[in-house]
Amino acid sequence: MDYLHQRTEEVLQQIRETGGIPVVDDIAMGWDYLGAVLDGDIKSHDIVVMVSLDGAQLYDSKESDCWIYIWIIVNLPPDKRYRKLHVCPGGFIPGPNKPKNVDSFLFPGLHHLAALQAEGLPIWNACTDSHYLSDIYLIFTTADGPGLVYWNGMVGHSGKNGCRMYCGSINRWKTNGKHYYPALLKPRDRCPRGSDHADIDVFRLALGGCAEYATHLQTIVAVPNQTQWDKKKTETGLTKPPLILALLPSRSLGVPLCMTTDIMHLAGNISDLLISLWRGTLDHSVDDDPADWPWAVLSNEEVWRAHGSAVEHAGHFLPSSYDRKPRNIAEKINTQYKTWEFQLYIFGLAPILLYNVLPMEYWANYCKLVRGFQIMCQSSLTKEELLDAHALLCSWEHEFELIYYKLRESRIHFIRPCVHQVVHLVSEAIHKGPPICYAQWTMERTIGNLGEQIRQPSKPFANLSHEGVRRCQVNSLLSVMPELDDSNTGLPYGSVDIGNGYILLRKRAKNAVIPHGDKAAAISHFLGPEHVLPRIKKWARLRLPNGQITRSAWRETLRLPEQIHVSRNVKVSTIPTASHSLDKELL
Repeated sequence: MDYLHQRTEEVLQQIRETGGIPVVDDIAMGWDYLGAVLDGDIKSHDIVVMVSLDGAQLYDSKESDCWIYIWIIVNLPPDKRYRKLHVCPGGFIPGPNKPKNVDSFLFPGLHHLAALQAEGLPIWNACTDSHYLSDIYLIFTTADGPGLVYWNGMVGHSGKNGCRMYCGSINRWKTNGKHYYPALLKPRDRCPRGSDHADIDVFRLALGGCAEYATHLQTIVAVPNQTQWDKKKTETGLTKPPLILALLPSRSLGVPLCMTTDIMHLAGNISDLLISLWRGTLDHSVDDDPADWPWAVLSNEEVWRAHGSAVEHAGHFLPSSYDRKPRNIAEKINTQYKTWEFQLYIFGLAPILLYNVLPMEYWANYCKLVRGFQIMCQSSLTKEELLDAHALLCSWEHEFELIYYKLRESRIHFIRPCVHQVVHLVSEAIHKGPPICYAQWTMERTIGNLGEQIRQPSKPFANLSHEGVRRCQVNSLLSVMPELDDSNTGLPYGSVDIGNGYILLRKRAKNAVIPHGDKAAAISHFLGPEHVLPRIKKWARLRLPNGQITRSAWRETLRLPEQIHVSRNVKVSTIPTASHSLDKELL
């Protein structure tokens, strides 16, 4: 729990010495957090938390939607912060119907937080044998795009002022339409009133957290009747004061600054948009036939099936550190294709598989998105990388409007909210830290962990709530008495630690043999002429210092071809040392 304070001191010292932050690798490097520290709102003994809300589908075969929110303790280091032991379930909202008043379910948890903020949390620090009162600071509220409205009280993403970051940019709509779209460039053929404002320069897009939020909130609170409320709601993008505003202003980052971009759901939304365009399945006007779209290269069913097969076979060439291989997207796209599969497809495989398939203009534009998004998915971001990502993503968005939307009102719906949100990734990373630190992956994993523990299908919501309470009890007990934790934290059975973070893992050959042929020559060259070639026992796997596992061809060649990942290929970096010798290190 001392990690955050120590890291903050290091960052502030670095700023004093160099005037900047060369690497952003956690929330502690974000200007929103550092600003609260410098203002005195976050002190050395305070606990900083963020809260995450999302819906869950417990069973595939029956209607079982429910909603869960969790607390994440930012004081813990990143390698512990998101683990099951330290994630605190906050509450469960039963389904299957959507709750009419989500605030009524969030109220108990936020009321408890408000009480702790008002009274302080008494803590005995066993390491220093000291007692003190700790204040609780709520820094971020996270959810997917639609779910953020429950935290911020804003309109949906299809509103006139619907940016989730509340940057103040005004969306545009179609003639006689009801939905607004975040197109920065004005349609040139036809443009209704309310959408005819000037083009917005994507490179000069306003930051999130519009300064007019407080004024807009006062406006929406003061309306005298429903008619005026409907009108002001459209103009301001607000529907009500959010529950978070009841917290002490000095104990919360506040709305709208506490809102975050969710890079996990953003990857899924971008994937859905691009695939719909390339397949020609996106909604279109009567006079805009997808057969005339030059980018609809996957609209032919045979081409689409062949492309899906290529995606499946490409999995054989991915290291096992990528987890499971992606499935055939042509066969599985409508049967719960996973978010990580979409992300691996769009930002890993498709740039190669669509080379010379997509027209070069569209392929080059797509590659800008891929590279920029890849950078923003990193857990560590340098200043140079942030500059590159900003140039790439802004350029992608501007070109996307020009070559797909083509400034035609009938195509303005091509510019979905996810297109706009991509542009905010870099600025939000500077203010809040890398997007991976507050993405919904932790929430999704918690839903999976709790869902797999349900034992009574007839009472899923009661069981889920019971498992959440049990999780809190067990975590609290283990935090007080860690010696009760009997989970296997050591090395696998039969493994051998050979030092420097390298660990041999089974299977292992029963007998040692003297190598021959090219293997013998390579080993003799490595050992040197003064060493006699020893008898060697083969091992199947080697765990590297970064946690990845390499596999030897000795065992991999015994498996069926469709089961193999090409994970025996490792990258070798030759690094000259001070003595001009060559150091070979597995990465």
